[in-house]
Amino acid sequence: MRRLGRHRGLPRRRSLLLAALVAVTLLDSATLAGAAVLHARRLERVAGVNAVSAPEVDAAERTGAFETDIEYAALFSGEGHRVESRVSWNDDWFFEDASAYNAELAHTCAVLSAVANAESAYYQQGSTSPAYAEHAFAALGFDEVCTASYRYRSEILDEVIGVVDGTDVVAYTLATKRIVSSRTGAEKELVVVVVRGSYGSEWLSNIKIEGATGAAGAGEDEDHLGFTIAASEIVADLEARASDLEPGVERSYLFCGHSRGGAVANLLASYADDVADGSRALATAGDVRAYTFAAPNCTSSPEARSCAYDNIFNVINPSDLVPQLPLEAWGYARYGRDVSLPEQGDAGFAELLDAMRASYAETMGAECAADPADREVVESFVRGIAQRASSFSELVSPAGIVQLAAACAQIDLGRLLASHYPNTYIAWLEAAARSGVHLA
Repeated sequence: MRRLGRHRGLPRRRSLLLAALVAVTLLDSATLAGAAVLHARRLERVAGVNAVSAPEVDAAERTGAFETDIEYAALFSGEGHRVESRVSWNDDWFFEDASAYNAELAHTCAVLSAVANAESAYYQQGSTSPAYAEHAFAALGFDEVCTASYRYRSEILDEVIGVVDGTDVVAYTLATKRIVSSRTGAEKELVVVVVRGSYGSEWLSNIKIEGATGAAGAGEDEDHLGFTIAASEIVADLEARASDLEPGVERSYLFCGHSRGGAVANLLASYADDVADGSRALATAGDVRAYTFAAPNCTSSPEARSCAYDNIFNVINPSDLVPQLPLEAWGYARYGRDVSLPEQGDAGFAELLDAMRASYAETMGAECAADPADREVVESFVRGIAQRASSFSELVSPAGIVQLAAACAQIDLGRLLASHYPNTYIAWLEAAARSGVHLA
């Protein structure tokens, strides 16, 4: 009986061993197949094939001052997630003082930053989503629009490759328009760069904070490494395009973006402002402006708040956690000036809050989930992290990560994100404008 039992157990062990060998073989085959797929995709990227092509959109001939509707897709919106915002435009803005905050331009830039995020859907195989960026800039009278950087940066497979090959990139829209001053007749070539926010594997680049030692010839600094590498690519693109600039024509730059896009736009404007050895780091920059939204802190440079960067405006929601990171207590900041959205304690805040919620509902077809009272939650969280870790390096240590996880468990990150969404910022800007409130 015992002998018979042993013989019966032997086939079972063989079956288990065979199953394990099959599982290992299948895993190896899957790994090899995955590697082959990624390699094939890399070859496609090098050859520039098997990607969605940019559309051709005829621009409206619009100059001077006007209003237009811009369509884009947004989270938690109404039918089909497609919404519209009415924006203002005036070519004369770019012949005025760049260091003076322009509320109408800020609102238009906030909408364009939302458009930059929405553009990603067009560049996915099989998508029926419109090319929001091309249509938006066509409505603003721009005759040249380039969204080529979205190719190979919007598909899931390309995001997988990003994890392996590097995530320090962004997608961005580059648009140009010849503008003429209605008062003096002076001409400029306006270049607008709108940078997409965090997308897919690019989130990994957001935590690559330390280690930058200068970018685009700007010299030694302490800029966020992940954002710096992304910004450097755009600087190189702008300088390469500058060879087509007509001699004697001034080039004016406008940079904008939301969240990660706002941080990269902030650095781009700082490089354009920097002067080294008598020349700008971005050599073709004449007149420069930047409007960023929900941008995280992106530098520890002690010069970040100097008047040299007064043409950079960073619109911040006090109840948004993202602009508080990396912590100011660790020495981090943004270049330029912060412009705070309305907050509790401001005169007439209750009426402004009602106006914001009404604007959000009108555009999005849904109620705004953002709660201004979350400012206290954000401030408490930030204080707690600063007490637990005296630097980012300490935070990402094994003990620091455990403490961070414990702190995150005490807050509702999903709810806090509502204060970070582009349409929350847009609604606040619209409410301030309709109520005649000057933010800066």
